[in-house]
Amino acid sequence: MADAGALVGPVPNIVEISLRLMRGSTAEEALKDDHDFTPMPSSIGQLYFNQSGAHPPGWVNFLEEIAPAARDEFRTQSCSAVLFVETKHPAKRLFAICFGQGHHALTDGAVETGFGLKVTLNLVSRDRLRVIDSAQLDSTVMQKRTQASRNADLGAFEVDTDRDLVRLASGIPSSSDFAKALTGRDALKFRAHLAPTRIVAQCERALELYGETSYQRDFGFIDHVQPVSSRTLIQALDDMVFEELKILVDGGASDLHLAIPDILGPEDSVEIGYFGLGLSSGKESYLELAIEDYVSELRKGKFDTITDMRALKPSHEIRVMKNGRSDGTHRRKLYSCFVFETSEADNSYVLFDGIWYLIEDKFQKDVERSYQALLKPSFLTKTVAKTEQALIAELIADQRLLCLDQTRSNPAGAPTAKIEACDFLSRQSELIHLKDGHSSAPLSHLWNQALISAEAFMGDSKFRGDFRRAATKREVKYNRQGFSALIPDGRTRPTAKNFTVIYGVMRHAHKKSKNLNLPFFSKVALRAAAARIDRMGFNVQLHLIEKV
Repeated sequence: MADAGALVGPVPNIVEISLRLMRGSTAEEALKDDHDFTPMPSSIGQLYFNQSGAHPPGWVNFLEEIAPAARDEFRTQSCSAVLFVETKHPAKRLFAICFGQGHHALTDGAVETGFGLKVTLNLVSRDRLRVIDSAQLDSTVMQKRTQASRNADLGAFEVDTDRDLVRLASGIPSSSDFAKALTGRDALKFRAHLAPTRIVAQCERALELYGETSYQRDFGFIDHVQPVSSRTLIQALDDMVFEELKILVDGGASDLHLAIPDILGPEDSVEIGYFGLGLSSGKESYLELAIEDYVSELRKGKFDTITDMRALKPSHEIRVMKNGRSDGTHRRKLYSCFVFETSEADNSYVLFDGIWYLIEDKFQKDVERSYQALLKPSFLTKTVAKTEQALIAELIADQRLLCLDQTRSNPAGAPTAKIEACDFLSRQSELIHLKDGHSSAPLSHLWNQALISAEAFMGDSKFRGDFRRAATKREVKYNRQGFSALIPDGRTRPTAKNFTVIYGVMRHAHKKSKNLNLPFFSKVALRAAAARIDRMGFNVQLHLIEKV
């Protein structure tokens, strides 16, 4: 009798697959209009490929000065492919399996956002994670990758479930039925024993996993933001961004800014240029991506020829600059670098990486309640000051306040900390920290500055002693009295409830509503910092100062 195991057949090799769920239903919709991929007959799905010709590598320019034969001898080439397959169960959907750089042939917006992330988190439990990429959205976007050397619990990755937008997760599933390892963002990358003839069945299983909700048990916080799918709403939101861009070109202030939406290594530092409709023809190179430089290029060009975001979106690009010329092979749509928050019909939205996200209603309302509880009538309602330093100069004459700006102390054991106790101390024992809410530095710096100061004030006798001595010197400088006596000496721990920490933020009123407000994710960060200060026993307040 034959061995039953012989009927099973050989186990397929382990392969690495990069899988994307498409929004459209045809390969023609998914591919860019100017793609240079060629169709190839395939027994499964539709296969497109591109084989580049041999050419000298970019680094040959350096070598040929010392080795003239290098340009003739050194050659590089690449091959890419995309296989489109269609599922029938649980729904009729189109998938793209990309090989090499094949994903670059897909048109912008063709891929279902967050598909790979959701599949991964439905299969990988919280204690079997390997990598998490996240971003904190502020005027300076902070992105990080945390990588564990072995399976680790979610808590080890120190994800701030309120502030962090988790963009990628990687881990090992408890069962290898679908894959041995997975990494998910928009694409799903996995390693599995998989024969080519089983690729459609694998896509159908991936689609089933995408529809599951088991991720909500440990990773429900990823639903705090949801991609917007309505084309009409996206167009309306894009119109708002274009209006903000016009305000900046006209010299006004806006929270619109730019950020590369990918984590870059230190070796990825390059010079960039701005290209597209209405931009200046004389191309200047920049060492970083910044809204100020982009706006400068718009002013030098013909901005009035750009009618709206629908004209700007497909045209404007950032490209790597080499020797004063653009490298057309390394470029990105500038729209994918816009970062902006706005509200529409009582909902809050954020634009990041070319995707509009809706802030979950419950999360938004929780944050707004915390924000309103902190918001108090300001000690200064309006100012003509344009910068934080100009505001400080304006307030120095106020007899109710003692300026302590630029007085820094190093707590015991931290010789280089240079912590500023506050910008001003009031006669009512208010520790006032000031910030221009439209400056390039993120507001989270202000939230953390006050938090660190409060912790040092409560916990470090050297800091308190330095604080009191600095106040005494400033009393002499500004001819004030009675302020230093409010600060306990180094040996006496302060009674926190007798002090109020005030965040004073300068802001322009909203152009339409005429209200003063903060960006949503700045409110999220404020809530976390204020809660920690409150737990120490301090009173905490937010004062908004209108810039006029």
